[in-house]
Amino acid sequence: MNKVLSAILISAAFIVQVACQSPSGQEKNTQNNSADLKSAEKAVSFNDGRLVKYMKIASGHTDTIFISVHRADSVRIKIKTPSDTANIRISQLFSPNGTADGPFGKELTHRFIDSGQYYITVNENKMVGNRYTGPYEVEIIPN
Repeated sequence: MNKVLSAILISAAFIVQVACQSPSGQEKNTQNNSADLKSAEKAVSFNDGRLVKYMKIASGHTDTIFISVHRADSVRIKIKTPSDTANIRISQLFSPNGTADGPFGKELTHRFIDSGQYYITVNENKMVGNRYTGPYEVEIIPN
């Protein structure tokens, strides 16, 4: 009888210990909400919620990169390549209403007024003539 009682008490103590150490549902919700708030703080981001996108382009091709605008904000969109002389640029910026602007260079400063789905196209500057195949990085920098 003492062995059974001891086993029950030890089991109960173990359950209480484990229950006290695991985060409660409310704490989990708080952690999830803070992660949501961090992504919601970004007025402008790529579709995956990030501010940097790593890409690779082949000469003669055009990349399309989608940008989510949650609220009005002014940002810089910048292309970085391993070599500063790489022939690559932001060709156009398309807004949700279908209007387009461009061409641009490796950097674009824009004030997004309307929320929605924008996108940029990235390709070589055909007026320069130098071909570029390789990696590049696109970064959104809030102003």
